Amino acid sequence: MPDRDSDTVQLQFDKGRLVERSPEERASNEYAADPIIPGDRTGFAVEVKDNALEVNSTLLEIITTHGRTLDFGSRDHAEAYAEQLSAADGSLRIQAAPTNDSRDIEAYLLADHTPSISEPATTDGETWTFDVGANLYGALGEAIVTGGSKPHALYYFVQEDLQLDDTELASGLTLEIERGKPISVDHREGVKRWAPDCVVRAKDGWDGCELAKYYCEIKTGNASFERSQGVVMKELAAQEQVLKIRMRIEDLPEQYSLRIHEVTPAE
Repeated sequence: MPDRDSDTVQLQFDKGRLVERSPEERASNEYAADPIIPGDRTGFAVEVKDNALEVNSTLLEIITTHGRTLDFGSRDHAEAYAEQLSAADGSLRIQAAPTNDSRDIEAYLLADHTPSISEPATTDGETWTFDVGANLYGALGEAIVTGGSKPHALYYFVQEDLQLDDTELASGLTLEIERGKPISVDHREGVKRWAPDCVVRAKDGWDGCELAKYYCEIKTGNASFERSQGVVMKELAAQEQVLKIRMRIEDLPEQYSLRIHEVTPAE
């Protein structure tokens, strides 16, 4: 189960301005949302289906404590929980319950996969062929832009953004890339959450000063940016630099393309 006492903090805004954090929170140098726990809020009931239990082992422990019906504050809240669980194990999704379901159930928690992703689509002797699927396709784009000994596209963007010349730096530009932690904001439509794909820290050498920091969301192909993500990005952009990165990998292995746009703050 998630640790409710972990050193996380909810990002809060008042009329578009970030609420001042305590010295201890500022020292963490990171925005993070508390993990979602079923039952903390109510009003949106979700039934856990068998196929979700088959792909995500964490759910077995969850239903032992909470049962097969999990309570959340809204669909956004439930979808953020599915994303939270998916990050550590098999992918899950929320699907609205049909109108003919007479129980007080608003949605189902399902496995977000097809048999050709979890099992071979075809078998030819000792060769197994799997379908890629949306999640893996997105992971490929993310790995290309952030992976390797030196992620050249990100280096190029940062150099252009900061108008840097290596002669201006004592040790040369260095990028530290880490996984983003979930961020939440209080919004008029309810609490919205976003887990950045990565946080990029630009530094003057590995041990030098931090020059800039970027919170990034990476989408591959035609994958859409979710509304909840957009709300948090715009709020965070009032305080930090937030990037939308669109990856095109159709021309692999020879080439890939990307567009990077900085998110503008909410008005």
